[in-house]
Amino acid sequence: MNHEQLTHDYRSSMQRAAFAYLQRHEAQYLVDSDLLYENCVRHLATSLEVPVFMAERLVHNAWTELQVINQRKWIGVDWGNSPGCTVVHLIDIRADLRYPVPARLLPQTLLAQRDSAHKNHPQ
Repeated sequence: MNHEQLTHDYRSSMQRAAFAYLQRHEAQYLVDSDLLYENCVRHLATSLEVPVFMAERLVHNAWTELQVINQRKWIGVDWGNSPGCTVVHLIDIRADLRYPVPARLLPQTLLAQRDSAHKNHPQ
């Protein structure tokens, strides 16, 4: 293994550690995300002995990755009470709004998820 591969492995594993820390602690810092960021940098620097300049960069990368994942969670689906519902509701989680959509307009793969959801949770 050459030096470049070892450096990449070290950085990627430390970034994964930062990502795990951010995920584990994000609910504790709902108001002050800067404090979460700073505590994650401190955790990498003290507990894992990552140099501070590198810890800041790794936490920034992990933070960005976490934000992208969290932004993907902004839409939900309410399938209704029965498997044969002709209208489903798309839910904008950020704005807490519901939009009725005819089920026939949804892709077949999404409708297959509806069928499995009703099988897993019978009424």
